[in-house]
Amino acid sequence: MSNILQQYGLKVGTFTSPFIEIFNDRIAVNGRYISDDDLNHIVGVIKPLVLKMDENPDLVNITEFEILTAIGFYYFADQAVDIALIEVGLGGLYDSTNVITPLVSAITTIGYDHQDILGDTLAKIASEKSGIIKPNVPVVVGNIMGVPEEAHEVIAAVAYEKNAPIYHPEIGQIFDLSLHGQYQQDNASLSLKVFEILAGKLGLIIEPEKIKKGLKQAFWPARMEDLNGFILDGAHNLPAIKRLVAEFNGSKKVHILFSALQRKDFHEMIALLQTIPNVSLTLTTFDYPKTIVAADVADISDVTWLEDWRDFVTAPRHADDIYLLTGSLYFMSQVREFLLTSNKSNLKK
Repeated sequence: MSNILQQYGLKVGTFTSPFIEIFNDRIAVNGRYISDDDLNHIVGVIKPLVLKMDENPDLVNITEFEILTAIGFYYFADQAVDIALIEVGLGGLYDSTNVITPLVSAITTIGYDHQDILGDTLAKIASEKSGIIKPNVPVVVGNIMGVPEEAHEVIAAVAYEKNAPIYHPEIGQIFDLSLHGQYQQDNASLSLKVFEILAGKLGLIIEPEKIKKGLKQAFWPARMEDLNGFILDGAHNLPAIKRLVAEFNGSKKVHILFSALQRKDFHEMIALLQTIPNVSLTLTTFDYPKTIVAADVADISDVTWLEDWRDFVTAPRHADDIYLLTGSLYFMSQVREFLLTSNKSNLKK
């Protein structure tokens, strides 16, 4: 979406989470991350407000994400962006980003994730996600692969109640992308449908060449990203793992290194990865609170445990095999930084 809109000369703000490269990448304008100076300046503006709120028992303990949302909105206003793409942090209904009334909403996928907060059924999770639907504001909903019927029924009911027109991306579209993976084709299709609605609201003319160029330029780290001969994919929940598994047909040996947070359904995720034909699966931990440890997966057979994930990355590789690193986005962030740093060191040598 950002790249397509930039092709029309618009100044586009993006608010995303979690960060992959550096903390600043959560807040960007036309793909350029907020600078340290701008971040520090806005923190200086907001900090006194937070301290004042902490004096009120009803407002005390504002969360980091709520503060970050305020920073993002302040920065976009200060930069006078033409349009802002705001990704919900968690759920939707009670998320701090949901104070806005958008031009259009989008619900990409519904799956089992954050059940401790969002609920233990797809219907409950869909109800939370549907909280971003606003009265008379169009909503684009992902296809059946991403939004099961049980969830779609809830979304459709909320949309009907709020008189919000509901749209779906076209199925089977194929785009020329730099991003790899079938799920990115689905993401592109959904983005195109959102753009078509935005174009009508903003008075933009649908120009296929601009759309094609924007989609081709789109890049997102740790999404089927080929880096130094490794594939990095932040498949951090069951729906994402299912889509990832579908990418491999067994024609080549697939060596996988996986790690996740303990609050995830990591047993089910590991079981899905084991269904990939001709797979060799290695599990590991990484430097982050409440990540899986050896004891958590001691009951799983046909896997290897590696205490230091760097041993996998630095080990000799077979030229014809596939090497995939996947799981938590926090894990991907650390792996990606290591690979990029290693590559720079090799170039210096």
